[in-house]
Amino acid sequence: MKLTHLIILSFIFLARGFGEGLPMQTTLDSSVNESSGLLMIDGKLITHNDSDETPELFEINKKTGAVERSVYVKNVKNNDWEDIAADKDYIYIGDFGNNLGNRENLMVYKISKKEYHNTENDTVVAEKIEFNYATQTNYNTARYSSNFDAEALISYKDNLYIFTKNWDDKNTDIYKLSKEPGNYTAEKIDTIETNGLITGAEYDEKNDRVLLVGSGIPTPFLIELKNFSNGKFSNGKFLKHDLEPQLGASIQIEGITMTENNACYLSAEKSITGASALYKFDFDNSVNKIEM
Repeated sequence: MKLTHLIILSFIFLARGFGEGLPMQTTLDSSVNESSGLLMIDGKLITHNDSDETPELFEINKKTGAVERSVYVKNVKNNDWEDIAADKDYIYIGDFGNNLGNRENLMVYKISKKEYHNTENDTVVAEKIEFNYATQTNYNTARYSSNFDAEALISYKDNLYIFTKNWDDKNTDIYKLSKEPGNYTAEKIDTIETNGLITGAEYDEKNDRVLLVGSGIPTPFLIELKNFSNGKFSNGKFLKHDLEPQLGASIQIEGITMTENNACYLSAEKSITGASALYKFDFDNSVNKIEM
């Protein structure tokens, strides 16, 4: 997500004390200034950059923000990588950033975890899951007005789910997509009223909940979706946390992944407020959650 349209960030400085404190763990290495997705697997914290950057995954040190390893995905491009998810055997990268609403090459890349972990030359090959949105007929919308941009992806049971970033109505539409390589029309299965732009997602299997992060006015936010059934996410319980990131680095939250002890890491890409950064949110110490 580029900064030219994100004037909402300026409102955050007017709202100190409005949200929950979000302590910064570290700034991130400059090679991941565009950190957009975040994934924790087997103790490794992985991120990637977004549009027009190299097609690489970066393992980052949780304490220092340094890049400890990079893995190049050699048979694909980074058109606009926006999020990353995983299941037992595979990693999935969402190449579906679509600010103009006109992309016809939307994809999810599927990478074997075994190949990722066992690679000796730090390169992997991805399979391609190509798709279009079942409800999209207009590919000529104005910039930042489409409801077919997306920055959030989860793996839930046997399918992938994409949460759109709706510039028009500020909700998120949820599309269901196969995990198998091929070319698909993604089915819209649900809509959630988020009152903000969704920029990342995580399925927390241990607690059976979906976590969404996004940009709102006056602060970024985190939403917990609980007690849903059959992939119908809107029929569950919603808890919203308005966040107040520690000043000193970027507060443009893009990525989220669970870690130990009922906490999650959140990453922010470089922005007008500072360098890319890693934050940590503790659900057990949360005090300002709002039931939606």
